[in-house]
Amino acid sequence: MNPRQRELRLEALELISRMGEGSSGRMLSSIDLIEGLYFGEENGRQIFKHNPKMPQWEERDYFVLSKIEALPGLHAVLQKAGYTLPEVLPFFPNRKVPGVEVTTEEHAYGICTAVGMAQAIQISRLNQHVFWLVGDYELDHRRAWEAILTAAERKLDRLCLILDENNPNDYLWQERFESFGWKVIKLRDAHDHDEIVYGYMKARLTLRKPTCIWAPTKKSAGIPFAERKGEYDDVIFSDMEMQEIRTLLV
Repeated sequence: MNPRQRELRLEALELISRMGEGSSGRMLSSIDLIEGLYFGEENGRQIFKHNPKMPQWEERDYFVLSKIEALPGLHAVLQKAGYTLPEVLPFFPNRKVPGVEVTTEEHAYGICTAVGMAQAIQISRLNQHVFWLVGDYELDHRRAWEAILTAAERKLDRLCLILDENNPNDYLWQERFESFGWKVIKLRDAHDHDEIVYGYMKARLTLRKPTCIWAPTKKSAGIPFAERKGEYDDVIFSDMEMQEIRTLLV
């Protein structure tokens, strides 16, 4: 982990502790994917165009968070990037928070929204991209695959799905997405900043088809005593555990 990834982990976990609600293990599988998007650069230029001083900047790219459990990670990243967040943060994605694009309390809802946004960009011929983060379990929803098929049929090459696969299984993600007409980029290390940024760079260069970044992640990544242990998936770390985590990350 780089120093910023350590800092963001701690800040996101502190947010969960203060709010008294959250899924720490599931959030930690996603936070590096969000960090790489907002802080990734190529030759000094942003991979993901955004402006914390102007959250509604018309030329910005869009990030849609469909995986609701990752919200504390997004809030931590936005704050670190310079967005001014309210003192009291919501439990679900809400557009009232600067930098959050979609309000939702339902899994897989963001998938349909992201496809609609990418279609609007294509019709208007704008130089913008839509990135959206989904959990692997969200792809059990029928409407998710309907949206995925629509994106391929309309050749939405400004659309990038980031698949957080934190529950390894036998799903053949590459074959499934390619059969629908998508380009698939599989990350070797879905917690390495440079690897993640390189994946986003390749996604931006894809033409005439949408891209899926397949990210095999680890729940509770970066917290050795909890990593890949199911009992930590949906917990708030105790005060004693947080003391240990601060020692590990500071």
